Amino acid sequence: MISTTRANVNFRHIFKDIVQGHSQIAYQDSFAYLKHLSVFDQVDIEEVKNQYYEQAKNRGLPTKAEALSRLREELMWGDQEESELKQHYTYLEQVEKTKKNLYLKNEIDRVNEDIEESKKKIITLEGQKDELLGQTCEKYADGRVSDHYIVKSLYVDSNLTNTYYTQETVDEMNRQEMRQIVKLYNECYSVFSDLNIQKVILQDFYQPYLPFCENVLNMFQKPLFELSMNQVKLVIYSRMFKNIFENYTKIPDRIKQDPEKIFDYVNAQEKAKDTLKNFDKDGASTIVGAKEEDYEYLGVKGSQQNSLSAKLKEKGGKMDMKDLMAVLKG
Repeated sequence: MISTTRANVNFRHIFKDIVQGHSQIAYQDSFAYLKHLSVFDQVDIEEVKNQYYEQAKNRGLPTKAEALSRLREELMWGDQEESELKQHYTYLEQVEKTKKNLYLKNEIDRVNEDIEESKKKIITLEGQKDELLGQTCEKYADGRVSDHYIVKSLYVDSNLTNTYYTQETVDEMNRQEMRQIVKLYNECYSVFSDLNIQKVILQDFYQPYLPFCENVLNMFQKPLFELSMNQVKLVIYSRMFKNIFENYTKIPDRIKQDPEKIFDYVNAQEKAKDTLKNFDKDGASTIVGAKEEDYEYLGVKGSQQNSLSAKLKEKGGKMDMKDLMAVLKG
């Protein structure tokens, strides 16, 4: 049974559940089985969502655009607030683009801090905006489609043959019961984020499986289109990390289980190629702005700050005996 505590993720359990295509959860003093949705389930759910959207619209609920227009008229959320939110999105886009052109670790770390801070500001403003908007067609459709998730996903048996609820049972539930079930669903399914699936692949226990990921049938005994979305992601990310490890053999051990840092490392290596082509690894050059950790990050031995050529450059082409001795002691 998978833990629903996000701070205590068990990657072996996530792996097991992905392979099985369902998660066992504690429910009503017993167990229930949560099916992992496939691409066909997702399409079905999107169609149901559209139906609920039209139903809400026919009943007179405002669309998100109409609710936003009302807020402008009532001066509760106007151009100034929308402009501030847009500025944060623009800034986030700019710093993410900037990051793609960096290769020094200390600069990448600084930009990552800016990105996280920018995301927090956006989340705060979007939350304020959403609260002011109130109930809309979009919100109603999202809420009702959660009911459909339960019908499609919750089963009595591990073979996923008998659903826990019929549509009629769901329609008769009060909102409190429904909220409790949806909360349980979200807590369970939230551990299957893209980041956690990537982390599963980077765990030591998964490494023996990595060489076999090129053939889907080595991993799952059914066609690709019949796999759950989580299973498809496991295949895709396995291939991606297999390719990365084959092409970047010097990835520092300390980041080998952190997907985001691996992506930063690969991007840095690509961006640093031209710089490293002209870099004399025997000590004839330095990289402007680089610190010791940056050289290590790029796979260069030593920062070369005490090299003879660097010291000569620092001294304007002239060195006395004291300077020379300092370089030799290096």
